[in-house]
Amino acid sequence: MLSKEKRLGDIAEIIAGVAGFGDEGAYCYRFVQPNSFNNTGFMNDVIIQYRSDEISEKLLLSSGDILVKRLNPSFVHVVAEDSVGMAASQNLLVVRPSGEVDPFYLGYLLEQKEIIGQVEHVTGSAAAIKAVSVKKLADIIVPIIPLEQQRKVGEIWKLSRKRKQLLNEYMEENDRLVSMLASQIINGGGNTK
Repeated sequence: MLSKEKRLGDIAEIIAGVAGFGDEGAYCYRFVQPNSFNNTGFMNDVIIQYRSDEISEKLLLSSGDILVKRLNPSFVHVVAEDSVGMAASQNLLVVRPSGEVDPFYLGYLLEQKEIIGQVEHVTGSAAAIKAVSVKKLADIIVPIIPLEQQRKVGEIWKLSRKRKQLLNEYMEENDRLVSMLASQIINGGGNTK
C-alpha cells in the first residue's frame, strides 16, 4: 500500500484551545480539559465554565475533531456527537481533519511515538516537559493512505481502545472481588463452624 507524506497543517486545521473562562459570565459552556478524557476514548469530568463574551462557532468542538494535549501528549481523543459544542481548554489543541483524512486514522497516527515525536525533533527540545504549539503540530509529517484503508486502520484503533477499556474494567472488578474475599476471610467469614 503506497502512502504519500503530507504536513499535518495541509490536511487538517489546527486550532488553539480557548482561554478566558471563569466561574462567572453571561455565556455558559461545557469545558473540556486535558484530564477530561482517558487513553481509551472515554470522556468524563467535563465541567461548566463561564465567559463574559461568546465564543465563535468555529472554536467549539465538532464531531471528528481530535484533542491533543499541549503538554506531554501521549494519547488523543476523537470528539463524538455527545461532545459537539463543547469548548476546549487553552491546554488543548484541536485538530480538525479535512475530508481527505479519516479522524480515527489521524487519531491513531497522533498517538504513534514516531509521529508525535517529530514535535521534539522540530524544536530540538530535550526538556522533561514537551510543549506542543499550533505551528509545531502543523509541521509534523504524516503518511496518507487511501481513505478506505484509513477507515480500516481507524476501526482497528477504535476496537483496540475498546478492548483496553474492557480489560481495565475487568481488572478493577477482579481487584474488588479479591478485596471482598480477603476481607471476609480476615473477618471470620471464611470459617464454617
